[in-house]
Amino acid sequence: MAGGKETPRQKMIGMMYLVLTALLALNVSKEVIAAFVTINDKLDRSAQIINNNNQSNYSSFDKKITTVKAQGGDVKTVQVWQERAYEVQKLTTEVVSYLLGEANEMIKISEGADWVEEKDEEGNITKLKPLSDITGMDNYDIPTNLFIGGNPDKPAQRGLDIRLKVIEYRNAVAKIMATYKTPKGDYTFDAPEDLANLDEALLTANPQDTAQIKAFMRSLDLPEEITQKIHGEEETHKWPAVMFDHAPIVAAAAMLTALKLDVKNSESMATEFLLSKVDVQEFDFNKIEPLAFASTGYINQGDSLNLRVMIAAYDSTETPDVKWGQDADTSNQDGWKPATNADGSISLIGEKPGLHKVKGVIYVKQRGVKVPKPWEFDYTVGQPMGVVALPEMRVLYRGYNNIVEGTASGFPADRVTLSGSGCSISKSGNQYIAKVGAGVREATISVNGKKDDGGSVNLGSFKFKVKALPTPALYLGGISNGANPGLSSVRAQGRLSCRYDESVPLTGVTFTIVSGTVSVDGIMRKGKITRGGNLDANAKQILAQSSGKQVTIMVNYKGPDNVTKRTSLVFTTR
Repeated sequence: MAGGKETPRQKMIGMMYLVLTALLALNVSKEVIAAFVTINDKLDRSAQIINNNNQSNYSSFDKKITTVKAQGGDVKTVQVWQERAYEVQKLTTEVVSYLLGEANEMIKISEGADWVEEKDEEGNITKLKPLSDITGMDNYDIPTNLFIGGNPDKPAQRGLDIRLKVIEYRNAVAKIMATYKTPKGDYTFDAPEDLANLDEALLTANPQDTAQIKAFMRSLDLPEEITQKIHGEEETHKWPAVMFDHAPIVAAAAMLTALKLDVKNSESMATEFLLSKVDVQEFDFNKIEPLAFASTGYINQGDSLNLRVMIAAYDSTETPDVKWGQDADTSNQDGWKPATNADGSISLIGEKPGLHKVKGVIYVKQRGVKVPKPWEFDYTVGQPMGVVALPEMRVLYRGYNNIVEGTASGFPADRVTLSGSGCSISKSGNQYIAKVGAGVREATISVNGKKDDGGSVNLGSFKFKVKALPTPALYLGGISNGANPGLSSVRAQGRLSCRYDESVPLTGVTFTIVSGTVSVDGIMRKGKITRGGNLDANAKQILAQSSGKQVTIMVNYKGPDNVTKRTSLVFTTR
C-alpha cells in the first residue's frame, strides 16, 4: 500500500485492506459476508468525518477573505488559492461519484434496481442505499465478471479503469497543489508514471512543498501489481484481480468504499496544504449574535432613524481589552481607563445635561499581536422636566421685558430656539425676552428645533394675549390704600412710590411718579407732588393737620411703556 510515514487513519485503512483480502481467499460463511457490511458502514462513517473536516477547510478561505477585508488588505491572493481548492473539491466529487457509480452498477445487476440514494445538484452520486438490504450479497460472480472477466492475469478494462481513475485524480490534484507562480520564481510539478521517480519529478517544485507533495502522492499509491504470500508462497497479480476476483458483492462494495475513504483523506491533505499558502491570521470567534444599533435611540415625530443590523462575532472566552475616555479626557489617550466589565461594556452615567463624547480603542489579535482599533460614540443627556400649562393665562405685557423659555423633548437646550410673530424675541443668557409694541393685541411665539442634518423643525406655536401692565399700587412710605395710620406716622413720610404688591408676580418693573396733588378733607388748599414722588412743603403741612380726616393723593406716573397714567391713594388718619 502507501509508502513512507503513514497517518493512523492510513494504517487503519491498510489493515482493512489486508482483512478484506484475507477473507476473500477463504470459503466465507454467511456470518463473514455480513461482517463486510459492518466494515463498509465503518468506512463510510470515517469518510463522513473526513468530509466534515474538508468542508471546514473550504469555509476557512471565506474567513480569511473576511479577515483581509477587515484589515484593508488585497483579497486577490486568497482568492487564487481558494479557486484551486474549489478545483480540488470538484475533482474529488467527480471521482467519488465514479466509485459509487461502479458499486451501483454491480449491485443493480444483482438486485435489478438502482441502488443510488442521493445525488447533488450536478447529478453526482453522493450516497448509496445500505448494503444490508442486498439480497444477493454473497454473489461473487457479478463482481468477478464485471471487473475481472475470465482471466485474472488480464482483468477487464472496467476493473483497470478504477485504479487509473484514482491515479489520474491524484496526479491532477498534485499538479494543482505544486504548480504556481511567485515573485521569486515559477514552480511546476508533473507526476511520474512510477513513484520510484518521484524525487526527480519534485526537483521543479518549491523545495518547501516537496515533503507534503510526496506524502500526498503516496497516500494514493495503487501499484499496478500486488504480491501476496498465500500458504507460504508468493503470488503476484494485477491490482483488480487482488481486489475483486471472486469477491462477494458486499466485499467488492466495501473495497470501493475504502477507495472513497482514501480519496477523501487525500482531499483533506490537499485542502490543508492550499490553506497553508494563505498567510492570514484569522480572528478567534466562537460566538455570533445579531446586532442592531443606531446613533440615537430617540427620534422626534417626522424624523427618520438609520438602523444598522449586522452580525457581531466575538470570543466569549476572552475578556475584551478596551480603553476609553470621556469628554475632556478624549484628547489625552494616556489618561484613558480600562473597561472593568468582563464583557467589555462601559457604564455611562448622565450626570450633566448636554452633549457628551466617548472615545477609545479595543485591542484585536492579528497574527498573534494585539492591534488597537479606534472607536467613538456621541450621546446627549437630557434634563428631566415636567411642564404644567395654563393656556388661558398666556399673556404678554406691552412695553415690558417678558421673560420666556422654550424646551423640546428630544432636543438639547442649545438646539432649541424661539421666534415670534407680533413681538420681538431676543436671547438673554439661557432665557429669551419677548417685547410687544403699541397697538398689538395678540402675539405668537414658536418653538423650533435644529436637526442633525442642519434643518429646522417647528415643534409648536403658542398664541398670547397682549395687555397693558397692571396698575401699580401707590404708597406714602409704607402707608397703602385704605390704611388707618397714626398722625405721627403720616407726618414722618416725605415721599410717594408706585410699585406692585405681592398679588402681581411681575418682577423688575419700575414706575416713575411725574406729578400729583395731596388733599385733606376740610382743608381748602392742596399740596403738590414733584417728579420722583417727593412732597412739597405745603403737602407736608396739610398732612400734619390730617388727624381724624381722609387724605386723598392723586399722581401721574409712567411705566416701562413710557405712557403717562393716573392712580390714587386714599387713607384716613387716626
